[in-house]
Amino acid sequence: MTEFESYSFSRLYRDENMEFFFILGVNDSDNYDEYWDGRSLEPVGYAVIYLDVETEKQKNFIYLIDKANRNYDDIVKYAKQFIQQMSLSEELSDRENFKVLKTEIKSRVINHPYNAFIKMVVKNEIPEFDTK
Repeated sequence: MTEFESYSFSRLYRDENMEFFFILGVNDSDNYDEYWDGRSLEPVGYAVIYLDVETEKQKNFIYLIDKANRNYDDIVKYAKQFIQQMSLSEELSDRENFKVLKTEIKSRVINHPYNAFIKMVVKNEIPEFDTK
């Protein structure tokens, strides 16, 4: 049995070169209507779509929140599908290159501005983000 019924993606940040999403594991998906969201949501990782202005190539990152005994296969599978669908690049290679990393950064509440939180997650993978 899988840990989550499905996965959801929620955008936290977007600019001309980068999009940052939460990857959320969803349970009790039927407990939702126009007045009530009773779903169980747990952050399981982050997805980043980044356009490197120097190389003009898209880089895709999947950061998985490290947790003992978690099966990451489904998370990676659905995150890759999501990124491929969100990509605006016409280059097939841009939609199929992924770097999957583990992170200890887990937070349910993020305060504005989001830059400090995003920098903690992406570290040195996106050096230009330091200047924002």
